[in-house]
Amino acid sequence: MFETLVEDFAEALDAWSQKVKGALNGRPQKVLVNGLRNAGPSNVSRWLSGREQIWKGQAALPGVGLTRDIVHVLQLHGPEGALLMQLAERVDHLQRQLMEYRGWRKRAGDYVQHGPAAETSAGSAAGQAPSARRRRWQRQPWREQPAWVKASLAGGLVAAVAAAAVIVTAAAGPNGDEGEGNGAGGASPQTSQPAGVSPAAQGGAGETPSGSPGLEKGTLGKDSRCSAPYAGPGAVAWRVCVRVEAERVSFALKITNRGSKATKVKVRLEYVQATEFHSCPKSPSTHRLDIPAGKSVITDSGQCAVPREPIPFAYQGAGWVFAQDANAGSYKLSPTAHVRQDEIIWQPDVV
Repeated sequence: MFETLVEDFAEALDAWSQKVKGALNGRPQKVLVNGLRNAGPSNVSRWLSGREQIWKGQAALPGVGLTRDIVHVLQLHGPEGALLMQLAERVDHLQRQLMEYRGWRKRAGDYVQHGPAAETSAGSAAGQAPSARRRRWQRQPWREQPAWVKASLAGGLVAAVAAAAVIVTAAAGPNGDEGEGNGAGGASPQTSQPAGVSPAAQGGAGETPSGSPGLEKGTLGKDSRCSAPYAGPGAVAWRVCVRVEAERVSFALKITNRGSKATKVKVRLEYVQATEFHSCPKSPSTHRLDIPAGKSVITDSGQCAVPREPIPFAYQGAGWVFAQDANAGSYKLSPTAHVRQDEIIWQPDVV
């Protein structure tokens, strides 16, 4: 929905600008003017104006490239720089989605400044049918801001810091060749017991049942965690999982078909190590997957496994699951495994 994207985009620009202002820590904007290439005072002032830059001329909006330079100029290290990069990725991701709409920037500026009436007029002129689900945008008070905005602006929340250390850019949609198969790389996936019960969850004590609405523990075996379920397409719900073993770290998707008919979906799995996204060694491409009615399928974690390093690293799985006739989708992430030589710290974790 265009209006929702615009609202999220405006909030992301506000959060990004606020974070840069905080990083300046009282220093003048001239620090950025002198430190950035081809950045005059008007550019820097516009970047720090938050949502207003949507309609302030047609200059490029801040993204990952500019933010990387700002992190270098302001010498931001650790979580502070990671949080700013996370916000930049969100700006880029939302802008890519908005660019699918003709005349998006003028329409977005009109909507943010004047509400749905102005955007309805602009949308009609652009040949876009206005949505029946419009809601007037208003600047939200702090208590109603999305959690990711609060975390980014606060900057000191432990959970946000840990997430920002590993959540970085990846393509908004899958970018590999498609192949037919019933599992990652054409291998046969595991088919579980009836929906709500996975083979792994039947094991030892302390494991979280797969019917849990939150995180899952033990789905891939000892020292494994899966994300909370993501809905869709259709009757499908899915999770992104990671397991840490003595010699390797592996990743998988758990996909449950809650419907009464078998379904096909497209899937892709990657992994994140030390903030970098990587293709799975044995399953680098997007492929189709059959999910029987009332069953869960867990992709073969052996198709997406890497050696456990002797030095500390943070790992996450990154997964896409979308309709078989779709050509784009958004990735979701597993919990983060902070892997050290003698311990594993999960963020977030089952409590």
